[in-house]
Amino acid sequence: MAEFDFLESFGFTQADLAQPENAYEKFILDLSNQLTKNFQEYIFKNVNNTGGLAAATVAYVTGPLTITVESDQYYNYQDQGVNPIGQNKFPTNYEFKLPFVTKSHAMAIKQWKGYDMSHAYASAAASKFKYGIKPRNITSNVMTDDVLNRIANDLAEITGLIFDVSFTKNTKTWQ
Repeated sequence: MAEFDFLESFGFTQADLAQPENAYEKFILDLSNQLTKNFQEYIFKNVNNTGGLAAATVAYVTGPLTITVESDQYYNYQDQGVNPIGQNKFPTNYEFKLPFVTKSHAMAIKQWKGYDMSHAYASAAASKFKYGIKPRNITSNVMTDDVLNRIANDLAEITGLIFDVSFTKNTKTWQ
C-alpha cells in the first residue's frame, strides 16, 4: 500500500480513503471502473493502435452524479474519423491538411506496424490522400441507450429516485 503522507497532513488517513461511505458512492466508483473497462475493451477490439489509446482512456468520478471520460487527443480522430485531403468521405470535422507526409507521421506508422521507412511513407500517403481514417464511433458504441437505461435503473434502485441518465460529449475541453 502507498503511504499518504501529504494527505495525512490534512487529516485524512488511509482508512478514510479505502472504502466509500455508502452504497451510492460504491455504485458510482464501480460504474466509473466498469465504463473505463468498457471503453478500453472496445478500443482494443475496434481501433487500430498499439494499445496506448485504450490505456489513456479512463472514466472517473468528478462530482455528484457526474462521471467524466477522458482520453488522448487521438481518441477524437479514431472516434469521428479523418477525411483524406480534399474529400468529404466521412461525416467528421477532421481532415488531413498538409499536402505531404511528415516524417513524424511516417515514424508513427513505422513504430505501430513495424514497417521500413519507405513502406511507412507509402502507408501514410495512402491514408492521407486516398482512404483517410475510418470513424470507429467509440463513444456511441460504448455509451448506448441500453447502457444509459441500465445505469438509470441501478441508480433508481439504490436511491429510490427516478433518473433520466444522459451522456454529453464535450470534445472542446479535450487537449
